Amino acid sequence: MEITVRKARMSDAEDLARLYIEFWKPHKKSDPLLKFKEKLTLKNQMTAARKDIKKKSNHIFVAVKDNEVIGFIEFFIKKNDKVFKIKEYGYLNSATILKKYRRKGIAKKLHLTAAKFLKDRGIKYIKTNVYISNKLALKAWQKIGFKTQSSILIKRI
Repeated sequence: MEITVRKARMSDAEDLARLYIEFWKPHKKSDPLLKFKEKLTLKNQMTAARKDIKKKSNHIFVAVKDNEVIGFIEFFIKKNDKVFKIKEYGYLNSATILKKYRRKGIAKKLHLTAAKFLKDRGIKYIKTNVYISNKLALKAWQKIGFKTQSSILIKRI
């Protein structure tokens, strides 16, 4: 299976929109703070994708098979507080692969591309956040080498 990874283009907005909708599915019950005001539609997610592609601080790479975008990874460089030795780190914001292409090493390929991009800019660490309920993502990122570092707690008052 020939998969290429490249920087996202504006012409990828519709494919990214479909992947964004797929990305949010497992998050519906994970966090009450992630409830959308409007239903996710192809139209509003295309608008979000175009905005994300344009954003200079965002970096989106896509996995492509036979001219179809089948996965993406979105990350950016975060500034650390000035009191800390490490001044910047990579933050993996989101990633997903179409269901039929999962468990084929595509997330790893996207991650390696993002890691190289960050490393070439002097970044030494990448962080991400995965909900405990999203067992598939948790397992995938751990397999790639991410280690559980902390837990985020929430309470309704």
